Amino acid sequence: MTDLISFLQSIPDVIWSGLIASVLTLSGVLISNSSNTSRLKLQLQHDAGQKTTERIAALRRDVYLQAAEELTKANTYLGSLSQIDLTKTNASEGMQGFFGAAAKLQLVAEPKTALLINQLVADYAEVLIKLMASLLPLQNLRANIAICNDLYEEARLEVKRILGEMAKYNENAQTNQEIFAALQRAFDFHQSQAQHFASERSEHLATLNKLNVEFVKGLIPEIQRLGELQVPVLVEIRRDLGLMGELDAFREQMQVNAKRMTNQLEALLNAIKKG
Repeated sequence: MTDLISFLQSIPDVIWSGLIASVLTLSGVLISNSSNTSRLKLQLQHDAGQKTTERIAALRRDVYLQAAEELTKANTYLGSLSQIDLTKTNASEGMQGFFGAAAKLQLVAEPKTALLINQLVADYAEVLIKLMASLLPLQNLRANIAICNDLYEEARLEVKRILGEMAKYNENAQTNQEIFAALQRAFDFHQSQAQHFASERSEHLATLNKLNVEFVKGLIPEIQRLGELQVPVLVEIRRDLGLMGELDAFREQMQVNAKRMTNQLEALLNAIKKG
């Protein structure tokens, strides 16, 4: 131990100062590198988090905009349900775009937004099923109208054919009264059939128009209820997208617009009813 101390004491001060300077320099480098490494890690973490946030925002933007578009189409489709032919079109087909967009939205939305859109989808499905029950009388009437129309066309063609036979009878100066009487009876029968089916078709059309009006009248409160349910969904969508400004004003404006549309629909139905 004494020898080691003697050895250390024999080292010149210049060497000690150089050694200390080297140690200090090395320590500074190590500290600087450590600090740089920490900053680099933080920067990489921040960049990764920022890119993830940007990817989520871009994904949400596309999904949310599609959902908003399909929501508008769904409302329009519900209003046109009374005009579709259930024998040729699946009544739920027009809602598939909205249901698909809503499913995507639930995957990327914030929990509150996902819960609201899930409830809205259930409400739309419920309204669709309820409306389908109202469509059955309309569908039956359309079937009856189609049958009457076909029978009317057949009778009209027979009338046209018999008139042609009568014209030939006269042009050929035929005098066989039995033939003409047979043609006349056939003409009277098919003419009466054409009138009968035309009258029956008109009655069915009048009933169909009446049921269409009743369908729209029943649809108005459903659309109004769905519109009220849409408001919090759209508000949360704007919040998720970072469009925070004037959310209360946006909510109030949507409610006012929904009321205005309801009033206009009711006025239109009253005008149709009076007409």
